[in-house]
Amino acid sequence: MKAKQILLGVVIIIALGIFVYNSQANKAGSVVAAEDTKAQQIAELQAKMDSIKNQESPEFKAVKAQFCELRSRSAAEREQAVASIREFLGMPNVEATFDCGRGTFEYYNAAGWSFIINPADNTIVEMGQGQRKNANDPEPIYDYTSRYNAEEAATVAEKFIADHKAILGVDVSKMTRQYEGTKDGGDGITPGEKVNYFFTWRTQDANGKTTELVAVTITRGGQIVVFDNDTYDLKKNGN
Repeated sequence: MKAKQILLGVVIIIALGIFVYNSQANKAGSVVAAEDTKAQQIAELQAKMDSIKNQESPEFKAVKAQFCELRSRSAAEREQAVASIREFLGMPNVEATFDCGRGTFEYYNAAGWSFIINPADNTIVEMGQGQRKNANDPEPIYDYTSRYNAEEAATVAEKFIADHKAILGVDVSKMTRQYEGTKDGGDGITPGEKVNYFFTWRTQDANGKTTELVAVTITRGGQIVVFDNDTYDLKKNGN
């Protein structure tokens, strides 16, 4: 009798194991099938958008809305990206509008500025002046106060990047800075008011190959108006 009970127990354990295995396999299969269906829908919508010549047409906008809904993270998941943008601008209540996801990145607009976000960690890959699509779109406000020379502006930029390392994902203190020149709004003879300083920070390997690259444009008022983490492009292009 005891032997029969033990045998019955073994059979039950095996049966439960098979049930759990099949259940997990079915769930995994369902997830894969759902992802395949989603990928197919995204591809079909992309093809449809490519076939519509007028990107301002209601048809194109409707298809793009469907594409973005499938292609992008949920609004709740994007809140941290919005928080990164607000921190960068120093504007805790600014409205940041989502402009769909393309490739592996997400695109946003806020206060006349455009932002490219890496959704993996919500860091800012690139920012600069946004493209105004209509007269109601805000224009960015620039600070050209006569405050810093080039060397001082570089120090301000480095401090800003260090203070916001969590949302920028770079550490320029370990990189080599290079001054790329100055551009102003004057006539080339007398100094203009719209003075911008251009800098890059880079890391090179033993062979002199650039492995990390960050480009920044900062005004003489100490405002960063372009931030570009080109390290992503270096890795993508295999440079």
